[in-house]
Amino acid sequence: MDVATFEAAGLYDPRAPTAADRLAVLRFLVERGATLEQMVEADSDGRLPALSADLAAFAPVERISLGQVAERSGAPVERIRRMFLAEGLAVDDDMLLPAFAVDDAAAFELGMSLFGDEATLAFTRVMGASVSRIVDAAISLFYGEIGPTLDSELETAEANERAGAVFALLPTVVTHLIEQCFRQDSVRSASRLGDGAGQTATVGVGFIDLVGSTRWAGGLSLKDHALALSRFESAAWDIATEHGGRVVKLIGDEAMIVSASAETTSRIALALCATVAAEPTLPGARGGVGFGDVTARGGDYVGPLVNLVARAVKVATEGTVVVTGDVADRLPENGPFTLVDIGTHALRGIEEPTRLFALNQ
Repeated sequence: MDVATFEAAGLYDPRAPTAADRLAVLRFLVERGATLEQMVEADSDGRLPALSADLAAFAPVERISLGQVAERSGAPVERIRRMFLAEGLAVDDDMLLPAFAVDDAAAFELGMSLFGDEATLAFTRVMGASVSRIVDAAISLFYGEIGPTLDSELETAEANERAGAVFALLPTVVTHLIEQCFRQDSVRSASRLGDGAGQTATVGVGFIDLVGSTRWAGGLSLKDHALALSRFESAAWDIATEHGGRVVKLIGDEAMIVSASAETTSRIALALCATVAAEPTLPGARGGVGFGDVTARGGDYVGPLVNLVARAVKVATEGTVVVTGDVADRLPENGPFTLVDIGTHALRGIEEPTRLFALNQ
């Protein structure tokens, strides 16, 4: 492709102040195998330099219509639409889809025949949400760490190409991670099958939150606040994993954790509070721990116990952990824990007063 082709396509203006840089980017992309159509589409979305990441990360694939996906997979069009919506993608009749959507649709059909429509859709939403988070994190990583150092479109395109080569390895890493998680003895070993609404699990549930986080955040820049929260999240993840538990979710200044036992969850909560106390960029933390039956749905845990513990953590003071009676009864008598009965408390949204104990190690 020559300069006249670029100019005719609206990709290049020789009178623009950045004309030399733009021409260098276009030639760079052509050398990497970009087509004129790909460059026009990327430029219209304001992401021309990012096209090099796509070229490095994704091999060219055949693109077919929604009707062709249905024909090749044997799945009805409307069911394929539901699959894409559950994945977080909206499609219409005019879109061209990657040919591997045929295999996805066939797998979706198999899942529905085995698990039923709603359960399969719910699982697909979990996958879609997880992938969206991975993609958002990858983009934030690039633009947060690399983006500020780039001065031109060509530099950005070159950096995107290198990042694309790294991100191309993600599917393999995720596959390996899934296999390891399935094999790993974890909280799932404490689960037992329940009714059709989900899976019942008997677990230790913990909430750890930062004390006075609203006032604390008000005194920080957005960047410093994000970096500090990242330290809290990293500590929660590492400590829970090291003790054999799992971080279920991170909600700003709060972490929800689970493990197979009351003792393990208590250890995680105490360790995380101590780690936060030693981090000068964070305010103090407090925790709440309960034990009992919950409903496991889509990687999350819900039920009355979860609601109770989420309220109980507000009773704890900075640096302390409160636990329910069920937890207190399961802690070893001669272990490293000390318990102080702090009486019954009326927790918001909980009908019956709840007896709580202050836990120390």
